[in-house]
Amino acid sequence: MQKFFLFITLIILIFPSCLVTKKKYDSLSEKNQKTIDSLDYILDKTLYDYKNAKTKNDVLRQRNKNLIDSLKTETGKLSNDTSNLNSSLANALEEYNKKQRILKETENRLNKKSELIDKLKNEQEIKSKQIDSLRISLEEKQKRLVQLENMINQNKAEVNKLKTIINDALKSFDDTELNVYLKDGKVYVSMEEKLLFKTGSSSIDKRGKQAIIKLGKILEKNTDTEILIEGHTDNVGPDKYNWKLSTERALSVVDILTENTKIKPERVTASGRGMHKPVANNYTDSGKQKNRRIEIILVPKLDSLYKLMNE
Repeated sequence: MQKFFLFITLIILIFPSCLVTKKKYDSLSEKNQKTIDSLDYILDKTLYDYKNAKTKNDVLRQRNKNLIDSLKTETGKLSNDTSNLNSSLANALEEYNKKQRILKETENRLNKKSELIDKLKNEQEIKSKQIDSLRISLEEKQKRLVQLENMINQNKAEVNKLKTIINDALKSFDDTELNVYLKDGKVYVSMEEKLLFKTGSSSIDKRGKQAIIKLGKILEKNTDTEILIEGHTDNVGPDKYNWKLSTERALSVVDILTENTKIKPERVTASGRGMHKPVANNYTDSGKQKNRRIEIILVPKLDSLYKLMNE
């Protein structure tokens, strides 16, 4: 390229030489030389700048290439990282959804438990009211129970007192003739046959009559006592005969009580038990003797007690 410029310059210089003087030629030649020198300088500077620019460009291109390679490497890493992140995100999302389902199930269970707790609270309130009602009822029953116990104790005391009074009134009669004892809250006055009757008879002897009248005088004052008279026989003789005899003997006692005392008839009940309620063995003479008896059973009236129990 430098040679090309030199050639052009020569043509320019030679061509006008045919037209100008030597002085002008020299002046022009000097100018041309300066122009050539200037052009050489410009050309050299241009080449120098070109080489520097090319070197810089090569360096820049190498840097860009290195940068591109680095970016490619980073892009690959970022791609892998993105893939890993996407996988982690997918796993995290799946875990999140799983926990959401668990949370929802837990919430449902908690709601059910909350409903159950509310239901239990309502039931507890109802039971609490029932307990309060039962407690009040129990307190009332305990009060009635105390009253019942007091009445029962009072009744026992009255029965024991009645037994003592009867024992004192009939102490002139020995144990082989009559016996006074307590059984099931009742006073039993058991009179044997030899005190009251002859064998096979329903007529009461004088001594037996005295015993019955003494007992009747006591029972006149104890109006809260019902009187049950039972006749008993041994097993000798036909059953119907023993039924009849035991009943007639009980009625004979009733007659003496109602005729010689102020005992009201409605207080008295008579029955014949025949041989069907023995107190001893009917296969011995002593046993048969004990079975031939009249039992006067004194039963306390418990109307007030029953009324209190049914309240």
